[in-house]
Amino acid sequence: MKSYPSKSQFIVRSSEIDYHGNATIPALVSYMQEAAWENTHSMGISMYDLLERGLTWVLQRMRVEMFRYPKHGETIVVETWASGRERVFLHRDFRIYSSKNELLGQATSVWLVMDVIKRQLVSVPDFIMEVEVVPTHEPLPLAKGKLPQLQEPAYTQRMPVRWHDIDLNRHVTNTRYLQWILDTLPTEILEKQLHEVDIIYKAESLLGDTVLSEAGTGETETILLHKLTSQQTGKELVQARTVWEFKKLEG
Repeated sequence: MKSYPSKSQFIVRSSEIDYHGNATIPALVSYMQEAAWENTHSMGISMYDLLERGLTWVLQRMRVEMFRYPKHGETIVVETWASGRERVFLHRDFRIYSSKNELLGQATSVWLVMDVIKRQLVSVPDFIMEVEVVPTHEPLPLAKGKLPQLQEPAYTQRMPVRWHDIDLNRHVTNTRYLQWILDTLPTEILEKQLHEVDIIYKAESLLGDTVLSEAGTGETETILLHKLTSQQTGKELVQARTVWEFKKLEG
């Protein structure tokens, strides 16, 4: 079996936009993951295929860069492809296009395989390794290295983990953490345009937990650093860095 790029088409719905009428970052990440699901399904390595073997995919890191946000009702095309392997890390890239083939955004991601019973990461199984990654696209620059640590939180929120925060893996879905990061910020920041987000997932959170979300200024005033921690265990769940455009992006 060989892995080839695939394209999936979506229409931005009213429930997925902000008050500017633009698709939100969590919605766009959901589109990308849906496109990845369709791509892996064609190769027999989708999440459902893994769950039948007591395994599942988990997202370890994702970096998204947006050039223009699609509007409500706009048709977009998400292209995705497996871009490489590095030990237990499997890389997948994305590009988002308008219906006129304008590049709206791009993302690179890193995935791992987890045993759903033991809740432990495992080596990439043979049936996934047997899928040949065909290098038809130049890989996007990898999100590598550590993110700067948040030193002085300026914004704080506590998020109880509820039923609809949980996904098929029975833990908080990765887009919910992204939503919580944004929900922690004040209006004067959210009125700007989020240009880039780099998010690292370090541990899982389960139903009934409470997550402490903190944010503060990073290297410059246009950069924010984020940290999400389990209030029950003190374990760091997510670390992220966001870059904001103080001059509004064209939308």
